[in-house]
Amino acid sequence: MRIAVISDIHSAYAPFATALSDARAAGFDQLILLGDIFTYGIDPKACAELAAEAITKDGALLVGGNHDQLYIDMENGRTDYFDRMPEWIKQSADWTWQQLGKHWPDTLPIVQEWHSGPLFMAHANPFGYGDWTYMSGDAEMARAAEVCAQRGYRYGVFGHLHRSRHYADANAEIHVVGAVGQPRSVDDRTPHWAMIELDNEKLTLVRHNIAFDAAAHCRKIRQHPAFSPSTKDKLCGFFE
Repeated sequence: MRIAVISDIHSAYAPFATALSDARAAGFDQLILLGDIFTYGIDPKACAELAAEAITKDGALLVGGNHDQLYIDMENGRTDYFDRMPEWIKQSADWTWQQLGKHWPDTLPIVQEWHSGPLFMAHANPFGYGDWTYMSGDAEMARAAEVCAQRGYRYGVFGHLHRSRHYADANAEIHVVGAVGQPRSVDDRTPHWAMIELDNEKLTLVRHNIAFDAAAHCRKIRQHPAFSPSTKDKLCGFFE
């Protein structure tokens, strides 16, 4: 089974469109959008439309992330998560919400997790939907492996961290895929998507880099009238 994984899009249309085109060209049995379609970038409506097209055309599944659930909560009048955000993220989220309006979530149904055979996938971790703990250290990775094994899975694939990571022990093997819309690795700011091959209970994951003009992306953010200079600095700091 071939599973294409596109994670943490964050309203960045150009790399999302490229990743989707590349995945289609490579071929897959299942396409997983691994959460966080929105926030940070300036193309939320275009990304929503592209995700909806992938759901309809490719049978893609959107696994909900914190920056998807955020807007569902706002739609329902719940602002606890929004209220705890730093001001620059609030500014981005508030503007994004104004752009989306009723466009979200009606056309983008989400699932909380997905599994196939020995493989389990969720946006952030296997600890339960709504727990957005980052798997940034070995302790979190070891706990994820233990929980995956307890739930009957040999492999776990997640996003949310915006950095690629791999961990394996006697319990399970954990992969964290990097971001399409906002790569955060200090050493590698290249956005990418991943192709999983699941064959006879054995999993391999191959990273595919995305051709992306980060400078042009930041120019658009810096020219955007809705964000303050400090917010623009934050948003572009992940690319520059």
